[in-house]
Amino acid sequence: MKAQMKIQQMAFMLVAVFIFFMLAGLFFLMIQSQEWEREANLLEKNKATELARFLAESAEFSCGAYCIDADRAMMIKKRAAYSDFWGVKSIEIRTIYPKNEKEILCTESSYPNCNLIKIIEDKENSEKTASSPVALCKRTMEKNYVYYKCEIARLIIGYDVK
Repeated sequence: MKAQMKIQQMAFMLVAVFIFFMLAGLFFLMIQSQEWEREANLLEKNKATELARFLAESAEFSCGAYCIDADRAMMIKKRAAYSDFWGVKSIEIRTIYPKNEKEILCTESSYPNCNLIKIIEDKENSEKTASSPVALCKRTMEKNYVYYKCEIARLIIGYDVK
């Protein structure tokens, strides 16, 4: 009888030790998953920041070093094929200097007298953003001379948070 009691005590002890290690393992996994989530969000932010730099220099937008051609951006805005091309939630170019009191969205009718070009729009408005300063240049004609009129802008990339 005494031996049987010792065996039961040992069995309960083994079960208790097993449950303890299971709880410790779950706690570790919970903390580790939060770290993985934080790292995933940081990687998404870095990806968006690098994409902003890349787009400023890409052939689709560029008119020089960190210069975006507004005419090209307006043409890309019309193309539905670009909506999933870069794998981000939104891309917009917002003029920051010269400062306007009112934000005017660029459409075919308001261009070039506007200060916000939304190339890809996020319908949910649930993303974080990363940005890069750029020069936004528009071709203008004055006295039979065509030249680039440049403004300071931000290329803003919206990315999804995990």
